[in-house]
Amino acid sequence: MEGKPSCILLLSNDAALADAAESYAHRLFDVLCAPRSERSQKVLDSSVSQALEHGPADFVLNFLSPVIVPQAVLGVARIAAVNFHPAPPKWPGVGSASFALYEEDQSFGVTAHLMAAKVDSGPILKTLRFPILPDDDCELLWSRALHHALTLFYDVAFELAANGQARLSGETWERPAITRKQFEQWMRILPGTPVEEIRRKVRALRHPQFQGPFMEVAGVRFAAQAAA
Repeated sequence: MEGKPSCILLLSNDAALADAAESYAHRLFDVLCAPRSERSQKVLDSSVSQALEHGPADFVLNFLSPVIVPQAVLGVARIAAVNFHPAPPKWPGVGSASFALYEEDQSFGVTAHLMAAKVDSGPILKTLRFPILPDDDCELLWSRALHHALTLFYDVAFELAANGQARLSGETWERPAITRKQFEQWMRILPGTPVEEIRRKVRALRHPQFQGPFMEVAGVRFAAQAAA
């Protein structure tokens, strides 16, 4: 269909979420490319540079791709480059679900924001919040955040395509983005750590795909796990 704005769509390799986002994006945009990246991937797929050889895109949309989008790519968006962060403005950066659980927050959320050179620092377009349940651990909370991120993607993508511009919400980030190094330091359990704090960290970090809290002795890490 003629007249649709163009976009570069960056996705994770979660098939269910990526399939849904890409299918919806094709209804609204002329999707120039939609590469999917694994969690460990650090560099954008070559299809992005190939797509940009024909000129800039109206939008760059990063839906859960783990790759930090370089400034050279952000600069080719005629209208806006938007990231969908699976956490609320209170928790930019890494480890968001874990910090929210540890701090015993009552709610969590997902955030759509303009991308800037610094990760999770650009102006916020929209935030969608939901309650944290008493039996939530990191795995459960993170899974719900990813699915709420898809709902947010539907809402924001429609607004971008319909209005041809990015409207700011006025909400702001509450702190600088937490780095991977800072998160891994926080994951350590030091000698003399109170039992209650250990329990809080185990709940906050319990996820089968990621390393939980750990102690380190003579350079060897020992994972702390909840009793069965």
